[in-house]
Amino acid sequence: MPATVANIHIGQGEIWLGGTAPTAGTDPTDPTLGTPSAVNAFTTSYAAPTSGGTYVGFTNGAATLTYKPTFYMVETEQAFAEVVTIPTNEEAGLAFTMLEAGYVNLATAMGQGTTRVVTPGPPAFDAIYVGSKAVISLKVTTLLSRKRSGTGYYVLTLYQAYSMEGANLNFERRVEQKIPTNMRCLADVTRPTGDQLFQLVAYAANPT
Repeated sequence: MPATVANIHIGQGEIWLGGTAPTAGTDPTDPTLGTPSAVNAFTTSYAAPTSGGTYVGFTNGAATLTYKPTFYMVETEQAFAEVVTIPTNEEAGLAFTMLEAGYVNLATAMGQGTTRVVTPGPPAFDAIYVGSKAVISLKVTTLLSRKRSGTGYYVLTLYQAYSMEGANLNFERRVEQKIPTNMRCLADVTRPTGDQLFQLVAYAANPT
């Protein structure tokens, strides 16, 4: 297979929080029967994914997907190399830094908060209450990245993600507030085996 320059990807990730994950397949042993992630439209800018959700707005730095499987390797005296390897664990997550301190972004970064929105008031306000919440807040997390050619895009969807590191908020006169967020995947056992953490789809063309 010849080398293809077009396959060298450079492009920022645009992130949405919340919404509904793509449809899962009906066969519990076949992960390929589900509906892949997509966007509603793709012209000069990113549009909301078909899953819906809230756009996080400006981000700073890379959005990094991490996937790490763990294996147990069986050794025997009759062979120098392992003869069997068995998957025993897997971890997946998405790390990124948000710059917009909207209440949805803050609540997602904190993870264990309870939100209250009062609109129009008076007075209008958004509030996050935090402390002793035993139930983990799970959110669909979607990342879109247009291909360098301007045609086609990647779309990553984490089905059940939660903030595993909480939030550190800086309030400083000469530095913009940055909200580092690390979303970790929880297995969605209602989906087929092989499609319980996330899906990454590469589209060759833009929707019409």
